[in-house]
Amino acid sequence: MAKAIAKKQTTAAAKKTKTTQAKAKPVASRKTTKPKSAAPAAPQAPKRFAASKDPAALKLWDRFLKIRSVELRNEIVVHYSHLVQTHAARLSRKLPAQISFDEICSAAFDGLIEAVEAYDPERKAKFETFCQQRISGAVMDWLRSLDPQSRTVRTFEKRRMLIREAMGSDLETLPSQTELASKLDMTIDRYDHLCRLSQLGKEVHFSAMEPPDDHRGHGSSHSWDTRDTKVEDPGVTVNRQLFTKHITEGLAREERLVLVLYYFEGMTMAEIGSVLSLSESRVSQIHKEILQRLRHRYGGSLCEELVA
Repeated sequence: MAKAIAKKQTTAAAKKTKTTQAKAKPVASRKTTKPKSAAPAAPQAPKRFAASKDPAALKLWDRFLKIRSVELRNEIVVHYSHLVQTHAARLSRKLPAQISFDEICSAAFDGLIEAVEAYDPERKAKFETFCQQRISGAVMDWLRSLDPQSRTVRTFEKRRMLIREAMGSDLETLPSQTELASKLDMTIDRYDHLCRLSQLGKEVHFSAMEPPDDHRGHGSSHSWDTRDTKVEDPGVTVNRQLFTKHITEGLAREERLVLVLYYFEGMTMAEIGSVLSLSESRVSQIHKEILQRLRHRYGGSLCEELVA
């Protein structure tokens, strides 16, 4: 029993010695590996137009951002012209009929050009989204330029109409200018001045200028009629020209001159002969041949044609 215990103690001591020796080995004897140096990361290019999937647009933008030429800018504007058409169609449904679709497109193209010149792809915004605000702003600026009134006058006019309707429904009568000025918290002079400004640029129909006792159907008795009695009526001149063209159609130059000089200028046969270097008898013969030809062309309706 004692021998077995001693043997176990000897084996344990030998194992402990081997472990201690293994731990005591110098570090230099171990196999060392040099740490691999990490490869330098390649500089990443700016993510331009990440949301765009059109290679043609990407090429145009890359070239334009390098040289900023007008030709490339115009090519980009043409490429995105469908945005103008879409935006103009949406606005035209909200605007009055007097504003045409082409006028809205013209103003919208100004906004698109400004958007192309001001766009910065480093901000990582999609160009289609960026240009919407520019297009809308350009159209709104153009519409404001059409309005001859200032914003102050327009605000005053809107408030005045709202207060007038509200007071009219409460009082069942139209309020006076003094009451409106008091409700708007302004002096009567200021109220009158803004009222005069709000009337500038408004359309006035000619029917509003008619006197109340105007008798219709008895000729022109309009107070705004400015006819010049010394000048021939343009309608008569036009009718004469059309009639002359109709009658002289198919005639020779000399024959047309005979008709025009005799019937429209009131010249005699002798005077026409001196103008055309013809004898009076030859002019009379030409005139007679023309009338025979016209009677043959129009039949018995020549008199009705001349009267018309």
